[in-house]
Amino acid sequence: MAFESLGDRLREGIKKLLGSAGNEKVDDVLNDISAALIEGDVDKQIEERFMQKVKEDMKSNKGKGLISKERIIDVIYNDLAGIVGDKGSKITIDSVPYKILLVGLFGSGKTTTAAKLANYYKKRGYKVLLLALDTFRPAAYEQLSQLGAQINVKVIGGQRDPEAIIKGASKSFKDYDIVIGDSAGRDALDDGLVKEIKTIKEALKPNNITLVIPADLGKNVSVQTKAFHDNLGLNNIILTKTDGTANGAGALTAAYISGAKVVFIGEGEKINDIEEFDPQRFVSKLLGLEGLEGILKKAEEENIKINEGSVKKMLKGEFNLMDMYEQYSNTKKLGPMDKIAKMIPGLPSSGTAKELIERQGENLGKFVNIMDSMTKEELENPKIIDAARISRIAKGSGRSEELVRELLDQYKKTKQVMKMSNNRQVQNMMKRFGINL
Repeated sequence: MAFESLGDRLREGIKKLLGSAGNEKVDDVLNDISAALIEGDVDKQIEERFMQKVKEDMKSNKGKGLISKERIIDVIYNDLAGIVGDKGSKITIDSVPYKILLVGLFGSGKTTTAAKLANYYKKRGYKVLLLALDTFRPAAYEQLSQLGAQINVKVIGGQRDPEAIIKGASKSFKDYDIVIGDSAGRDALDDGLVKEIKTIKEALKPNNITLVIPADLGKNVSVQTKAFHDNLGLNNIILTKTDGTANGAGALTAAYISGAKVVFIGEGEKINDIEEFDPQRFVSKLLGLEGLEGILKKAEEENIKINEGSVKKMLKGEFNLMDMYEQYSNTKKLGPMDKIAKMIPGLPSSGTAKELIERQGENLGKFVNIMDSMTKEELENPKIIDAARISRIAKGSGRSEELVRELLDQYKKTKQVMKMSNNRQVQNMMKRFGINL
């Protein structure tokens, strides 16, 4: 994922904040977040403005006492989400034909994005026309034509003059709901490209000018976005190549510079690899806060009933095998144990805890099977399980005595890990979803 590197750095700052005692100063954590943004290729000036806003918002939320750690996280979350887009930011088709002009540099993925966007709207009942206005790049028209044929969307182009293409196609615009223009690119936004796109803009009179920008553009994103915005005036941004390894902070920088909001992200080369951009979900992933929401949503889909008493005992490390059995049974329905653990803030993710989780994940089904062969008394009081009981449980479950002993060992280690974990944050997050622990 393109944002993994930036997200890792931001999450480290959040973990440090959650692990601190009381409402102490958070300067060190804010410095970590500042460094994360800079290392993630966010423009320095933008980083400074953002951090200043965070500090101002923290101050306005402080009130009489010290601002809580959870409130600090909320401020950081809301300010990041405000940069990349408002909830529900999208291209609103409010007139027909609605004309979208895609702009960007070589390698940004404009042509593929034009087809993806056409397919996206076609699936939603709109009649879409594609204009191949890139007459600079060899075979650009052929590429768009091939993509258009895949989705049964008409493509007009093939002439050397983009203005002539628009003029020739304009008579048929009335037959379409949406017209998407794929403009030319260059290695940089030079005078020639600016002149060409301005000519296209004048001829097409687009309702929306959207910058297509790859997640791997790095620090150059600031200069390029400003140049496009100053010359053309951007309405929106589509971020492409989000399946790469770049820091991906271009989304933050580009949006902040232009005031244009990210509305779509592209991941992969397939025609369906485009989705509406959700700023809240994006920032939640960066900060590592999306996990419990995802877990609870999955639990709702699987009709899993959360036993608050059992969860409370688990978090305190005061549980028995009966509680562990219930959690294991639910975990089997939710997915791989190691992935679920990574989604829970405050739970140790390295060292002994990581090894423990990985081992439990490998044997989860077997452990549930073993506990099915235990008596109620044994589940409620594991201390009574001696060699004779281990032998009986192993035979009843069809598992080895060694695996039964491993389950008991995992049970003891899990209790120790949970007692050492920062579970206060888990409890606070659960409360946000109406679950009081």
